[in-house]
Amino acid sequence: MRVLPATSSLLPAIAVLVSACGTDLPRGTEHFTVGRTTVRTDSQLDYLGVIHRVADTSRVPPRGPVRHWMQALATERSAGVFAAARAVGPLPVGPLLETWAAPDAPDSACGLVAPGERRCFRGNEPMRRLIRAFIDSSAAFVPRLATFGLEGLSADERRRDLADVYVALTTGKSLDSAVGAWSGYHDLRFDVTLARTLATAGTAPNVDPARPTGAARRIFLTPDVVFATRSYRSPTYIWLALGHQMAHAVAARLLAEHPELLDHGWRLKEALEPEMARIGYEPVFWNEMLEEQLARAFTISIVGTVNPTVTWAARSEAMLSTGMPLVPWFEDVLARYDAHRDSFPDIGALAPALARALDSIPLDSCRGAPNAGAILVGVDRGRAVLSWMAPGSPFRRTNILIGDTVTAIDGEAVSAGGLLLPTRQIAYAWAHHLPFELGVLDIRRGGREYQVRAPVTFDVRRMVRVASQAAGAPADTIPICRWNRRALRR
Repeated sequence: MRVLPATSSLLPAIAVLVSACGTDLPRGTEHFTVGRTTVRTDSQLDYLGVIHRVADTSRVPPRGPVRHWMQALATERSAGVFAAARAVGPLPVGPLLETWAAPDAPDSACGLVAPGERRCFRGNEPMRRLIRAFIDSSAAFVPRLATFGLEGLSADERRRDLADVYVALTTGKSLDSAVGAWSGYHDLRFDVTLARTLATAGTAPNVDPARPTGAARRIFLTPDVVFATRSYRSPTYIWLALGHQMAHAVAARLLAEHPELLDHGWRLKEALEPEMARIGYEPVFWNEMLEEQLARAFTISIVGTVNPTVTWAARSEAMLSTGMPLVPWFEDVLARYDAHRDSFPDIGALAPALARALDSIPLDSCRGAPNAGAILVGVDRGRAVLSWMAPGSPFRRTNILIGDTVTAIDGEAVSAGGLLLPTRQIAYAWAHHLPFELGVLDIRRGGREYQVRAPVTFDVRRMVRVASQAAGAPADTIPICRWNRRALRR
């Protein structure tokens, strides 16, 4: 293992100090490398997160570090950098981190929207300009911000975060070695940045969703939303959160090398969409939905082979999340894989067994609205564009057309609904409204405002079987999908 300090002249001293104390890193250390994983901190990113969170006072908690930051910066909140943050508006963590990592990369999202149909959606340059302006203005403001001595942001505290992660990754078997040995993908490399001040909130999954591509998979490790100030001190959190992100790299590579898995599981997409949307995973592309389910199952199997004490946490999170019903079905296949690991060169050799598992997963019938069968792509904070409709979409019965601008969903502004960026369509407002009652879209075409309404006729929908809905159901009710808010009476 190697520890890389801020200056190469400290390398001999680091070797002595690390061997002497083992639980701390020398002053000046800003990153270290263990195996094929580099972990780093970045003061500008930390301060960027402070400004981003303090700018929206409605989301500042009544106590804790963020409240202290806001109080310390009370005299500075008229500065231009806070105006730039407010101009961006509500924003999930993912787009901010992706723009910070690659400011000139075009905003795009690609994935499978129908069998054999892969689509890419691009655009939203106005929003990208606002994010870049915020990042640029924060860079000029950081030297002034550093003089306030904000809680949790000193060089010593960042080094403590690094030291905590260093201990977690060097005690026992290293995490990336475990991932490589389990998956057979020994060439995977990871570049991890600790983004302490950019904890995700209700608009993004609790493990940071930003995944910029590159030779080394770029991972931003954000703290847990409940134990934000102590997350990095917990080896269990590091193994679960970072291990899950590494498992995503395995799942993404598996799907790239064996795209036939997407065809075998396609029939499950409609059943999983509302379930995953409820917990913050945008159900736009089938490959992303299946990757998330696989990554959850992979995480359980990986940590179970080398760190069994945290397996219960990985399993309980997946099992208690109703949006991950495929995990138990994958676990059975992976148990056989673990038992006969020497018979498989890598996880790709298990693709036929995973395909059979996807084909065998039973579905229950329930009463629900038809699938929306449409994709709205955000092109600015206050509007989205209808970019795709399935042949069976209920909106085909209306006069809405591909390319129409959508300004509101069921009377709720698109910005409030979360359709902000092609890379991060927070689609749960869209996915949730339709199955409940009906879908009403306010659209703009040729300078005129229209309203279209999709009539919803409750019909049979499918859901992945976890437990039979019919068992024990009262005689005067019809079994309904879990995502419906009200029961249907006979």
